[in-house]
Parts: sequence; C-alpha cells; structure tokens
Amino acid sequence: MKQDRHISDSAADVMQIQDNALVRSIADGDEEALKSVIRNYGDLVFRTAFKIVCDESEAEDIAQEVFIRVWRKAASYDGRRPFASWIYRITCNLCIDFIRRRRITHPFSRLELSDAGGLPDRLLPAEISPEDRVILQETWSTFIAAASRLTPKQRITFVLKELEDLGTDEVSAITGMTPDRIKSNLYHARKAIREMMSRQF
Repeated sequence: MKQDRHISDSAADVMQIQDNALVRSIADGDEEALKSVIRNYGDLVFRTAFKIVCDESEAEDIAQEVFIRVWRKAASYDGRRPFASWIYRITCNLCIDFIRRRRITHPFSRLELSDAGGLPDRLLPAEISPEDRVILQETWSTFIAAASRLTPKQRITFVLKELEDLGTDEVSAITGMTPDRIKSNLYHARKAIREMMSRQF
C-alpha cells in the first residue's frame, strides 16, 4: 500500500511539474500550451460544471469560459498549489456566477425534469448495458430534483465531495470554506438528496 501511495505521489509530482511548465508557457502567449491544458483537463471541467448546473449547454459555455480565464490569468497562478485545484476553483466560481445571474437560489426549481436533459453520452461509461443506462438516467433525474433544493454552496460541496471524490482539504482549498462549513453543507445536501430519493424510489 505504501509503495502504491509513493507511486501515486510521484506521478502527481510529475504532473504538477508538467502543468507548471504549461501554465508558464500560456502566460507567455503559447496557444499550443493552452490546447494541451484543454486536452488534459477539458473533461474534468465539463463534468464538474455539468454536475453543478445540471445543464449540458450551460456546462459547455462554462467550460469554454474556464479556459479563457486560464489564458488570461495564467501569470497569476501560484505554482506551489495543485493546478487541478485552481481549475476546480475557477469552474466552481463560474458556476456560482451562473446561478447568481439568474437571481434565484435554486437554478432548476422552475424547470420540469424533462427540460433539464439527461446525462450526456460523454459522461456515461464506455461499456454500459441498456438497463444500466436507464438506471443512471433515472438516478440523474432524481439528483436534479434534489439539487433544486440545495444552495449553491451545498450543491458545490456535494459535487466535489461525493461525485468528484475530493478530500476535505482539497474542497477547502477550492472553495475557501472551512472544514466545519464543508461538513455542514455536505450534511444538508445529503439529507435533501436522501429525502428526495426516498420519495422517488
């Protein structure tokens, strides 16, 4: 186990060095470096944005804006911090901006579930049976219904902790929330989702 952890840490260190080099190149105006970052992190950004805003088109727009921000703010990136955390933070902040622009707390409370759309094919496993596809889509619809009851911070905390499987320290670095606030937001998010799922199933 320790050996596996050492290998994992070593791989993360190598990736951080590579990411730092790419961001320095982006800061110097290297468009090819930006394309490399998009290839490396495009799926992560879209996946995270989609799970927070629950809308494929909006998630695509947010993902595009994330990399515009990377291009514009590359010079301000602190290479001592994980690059993935920086990307997550930009994504989450833009998702909150999306919610606030609509001037409503729960962005999908006025939408029918059918209007929100299902899971895009790119977020489904490569090999999935028709039965499992139906189950995943039904679970997603239930999540959308539950997510409409969450505050933006509760939704982001749930997505990062439960769906992206990030640790509390990582979520704190991304959101700026204290561990206690993360715990509180996660508790209320889980409660709302459990209640919705119990009614659905």
